[in-house]
Amino acid sequence: MKTGELVKNIRTAKGIKAKTIYDDLLSRSMYYKYESGLVETTADTFLHILDRLNVGADEFMKLFGKFIKKDDHYRSCRNDLKQAFAQGNLTEIKAIEKKIEKEYNASHLLRLHNLAVIADVMKKTLGKTSESTLSERKEIMHYLSRSHKWGYYEYSLFSDAIFMFDSSSTEKLLQNHDWDTEAEVQDITLENLKIKTLCNAILLFMKANKKEHVAYYYNLLNKIKVDSSNVSALSNKTFFEGLKIINDGDYEQGLKIISDTFSLYQKLGLDDLYRQHVAILQELLSVNLQKAKSRRRRKA
Repeated sequence: MKTGELVKNIRTAKGIKAKTIYDDLLSRSMYYKYESGLVETTADTFLHILDRLNVGADEFMKLFGKFIKKDDHYRSCRNDLKQAFAQGNLTEIKAIEKKIEKEYNASHLLRLHNLAVIADVMKKTLGKTSESTLSERKEIMHYLSRSHKWGYYEYSLFSDAIFMFDSSSTEKLLQNHDWDTEAEVQDITLENLKIKTLCNAILLFMKANKKEHVAYYYNLLNKIKVDSSNVSALSNKTFFEGLKIINDGDYEQGLKIISDTFSLYQKLGLDDLYRQHVAILQELLSVNLQKAKSRRRRKA
């Protein structure tokens, strides 16, 4: 846990605008990097930030201890929620949502509120109700679009909420996003989160048959620098290379690349990644099959 991440939570909980904190102290971009946990700051700047938050050093340390405990609870709820949704367990999602809301009422941490929003949409999705989820999607989009530069949390939030996005909303959210493809400092966690976000976007555009968007975001995917030891990121990039080739119409070559990638997963014991990508491949092939049938019907 970085100090900037806690500063951000204290600031938003107090309803203080970011400019009030960084004005004449740090540049806007540097401050947002600090709040995202991408950089740290000097001791004297940190003390000035605490002053502007109206928080003493002793109080900050106590909050830091509480924050770590809350963060553990948040991670636990997030993981349980994702698992329950994957299993289609509506009852469990409702129970987890109550825990999240209780924790949010006690802490007022924005990430818990966002998690509750996601849980609500999961309920509507699994319950197959006619209720609109547009307001929830707008709320998540509003939060993400405010951040000039995303950190671990923002990329993870988009990944968690991707099921409520369509190609149009994804395009709108990402059109001015700063991917920082020339980052000098290697950060494997951030690499994986960026690549996962791009892969999610590419898949949405493939399903919507937006080939120009697929090409654009696939080009961005290739630009993300990946450490040679980052097997997960390299595997994702290779799998989506095969997927794009299939989407472009060359099934034989695309399936060969994906088959070789799947063999690598099995050798390395990447079972979770294998299952995820098999499901994605099956879904895309099914979508393409439906498109082909629709074209044949129109011609007939």
